[in-house]
Amino acid sequence: MFFGDDHCTCDSVVLGIGSMGSPRKMGVPGEELSHVAYRLGDPDAFQDMDIIVVGAGDAAIENVLGLADKNRVSIINRKGEFARAKDANCALIEEAIESGKVSCFYDSTIARVESDQTVINTPNGEVVVPCQHLIARLGSIPPRKFMEACGIVFPSPNPTDVPVVDHRYESNVPGLYLLGSLIGYPLIKQAINQGYEVIEHILGNEVEPADQVLIADTLKVLPGDVNDNMDMIRKALPLFKGMSDPQFRELIVESTVHVKKEGEIIFERNDFSNTLFSVVSGMVQVELENKDRFELGPEDYFGEMGLISGRRRTATTSALKPTVLLETPRKQMLKLISSVEPIKNRLDDIFMYRTLKGFFPDVSGEQLWRLVAGAKLQKYKKDEVVFKEGDEGKYFHVIRKGSVKVSRVINGEDVTQTYIPVGNYFGATALIGYGEEGANSEPQLRTATITAAVECETSVIEVKDFLSFLKDNPEEIEKLQKVSQKWRAEDTFRDIGQDSGGLLDFALEKGLSDADNVLIIDSDLCVGCDNCEKACAATHGGYSRLDRKGGESFASIQVPTSCRHCQNPLCMTDCPPDALMRNVNGEVIIKDNCIGCGNCEKYCPYNVIQMVHVAPKSGGILSFLSSWFKSEDEEEPKLVAAKCDMCTDLKGGPACVRTCPTGAAMRISPSKMQELFSNHPD
Repeated sequence: MFFGDDHCTCDSVVLGIGSMGSPRKMGVPGEELSHVAYRLGDPDAFQDMDIIVVGAGDAAIENVLGLADKNRVSIINRKGEFARAKDANCALIEEAIESGKVSCFYDSTIARVESDQTVINTPNGEVVVPCQHLIARLGSIPPRKFMEACGIVFPSPNPTDVPVVDHRYESNVPGLYLLGSLIGYPLIKQAINQGYEVIEHILGNEVEPADQVLIADTLKVLPGDVNDNMDMIRKALPLFKGMSDPQFRELIVESTVHVKKEGEIIFERNDFSNTLFSVVSGMVQVELENKDRFELGPEDYFGEMGLISGRRRTATTSALKPTVLLETPRKQMLKLISSVEPIKNRLDDIFMYRTLKGFFPDVSGEQLWRLVAGAKLQKYKKDEVVFKEGDEGKYFHVIRKGSVKVSRVINGEDVTQTYIPVGNYFGATALIGYGEEGANSEPQLRTATITAAVECETSVIEVKDFLSFLKDNPEEIEKLQKVSQKWRAEDTFRDIGQDSGGLLDFALEKGLSDADNVLIIDSDLCVGCDNCEKACAATHGGYSRLDRKGGESFASIQVPTSCRHCQNPLCMTDCPPDALMRNVNGEVIIKDNCIGCGNCEKYCPYNVIQMVHVAPKSGGILSFLSSWFKSEDEEEPKLVAAKCDMCTDLKGGPACVRTCPTGAAMRISPSKMQELFSNHPD
């Protein structure tokens, strides 16, 4: 029924208007300049120009590819991969970057735009790039005010939040359905599927969601009805309470359900894995390195340490009784963390709480949660100074990602003393002084300079909050003092000279603080026989995975070109077939399903991965017979990525080390390496 020219009544409204009309701005100085645009009209209108495209989605990639033939084009990606783009576009942009046709700045953002150049924030500092035209393809801002005027409720004020809808895409307003980018699904195919399901539902027709078969496959290990099991899981996991039904269904599709028996190990301490486990039913036991144990039941989750920090598992977990677990991959969790703020906040808080519990095991949970409530997240670029020796002590830092180096001024020179990895704290010494003298004492000064060894994040607690904590827990002052004294006693670098400090600087510069296992050669013992390279080649089909002469040296310590199996391996950032994997012992290996795309070679900062041709593996008589029907092209050697795999299939360890006649070649962990450096005569 109509009420005038512009009003009507209806039982249902399907809102699929998209959000292209409000492009997201960069929010940087200079973005108002005339050469800054938020979409591309005619690519042929630009020739022989320096152009920057900001963004990592399909629109940004397609703009870059349309401009690259006739211009010098750079793309700015604030992440380390093109995770949001379609597979075809990913392949095209990566090919363009690999060939040099397009320049890419990963993990970077725009700092400011100037008339003829743009300043870019990169992990290694600011970079100035010529620019006559800049296109920012950062997505769009949904018409939130309009939707709120329609009565639609958002989970929070966070501008990235999307409205919550049910499994039929109906909002909190009865009869009002939301589709596509309005609820975080911008691809046309997603909107088409959703639209079809909504219309069929409105017409009263039974329609099975497009993802129902995938959900059924995930939940097949559970007895009973698929939908009942999905409802049961959702009710059991409050962490995911703030998700819309479509988001939760996607979570189930991407996750794995495990049914564990009593006593069954879920993962062991020092394993390399970074998924998140949620306890649906049953009970698990977590055993820490110091043998302390605690239990987790339904509604709990674990694995957030590896998820956030990317490092080894810090505890061993096992099922105390029959237990159902939901294991969610890191990539899916990162997507949820970026789009569902309550999930991000809860994971950040529990990570901080459990880390503090490890530092202060005897303190009540209530007091630790007060510290967590006041903590803030700080991010630092590589080589950025956190604080300097002599600065006033203002914060207690917990490292949640990356590592920092510690240096002191000796004879007028800033000399590196050691480095502190993720999962530890720093900055307590000056704050202990406050605690000893009382809140009204003179400012306590830092005794060392702390610098980000790699890009890192810390959770910081302000001095007033930390002093209040020490006042309520005076026994912790003595414990912190003992730890500090122990560190001083064990810190073999405390009184080292400039040469030895330079040796540690060399190790940090070459990324050895992030290495899980690195090949070191003592040049004083090496006789140059090249047995290490020969043994490596003989073990790996004629291709040596190390270059003895290709590395760099400091004094007699040589680091040849060979994989160091990083604790945060960048080579695994974007592997289309997931051919790179990490074994539980830490070795990063390349599986047989490698397609030779070269992404790992591109992302590795240490040039230890090479592309090689390998002959097809023999498959026996069937393979022989099938080869009769294959073309010559199909029988040609296959191009794949190759690197050190620590000789995981050989008994006795790496061939390079076993065949060294003088013992000059050593495979060592960072702790052993630090010990080696501390005892080095230089």
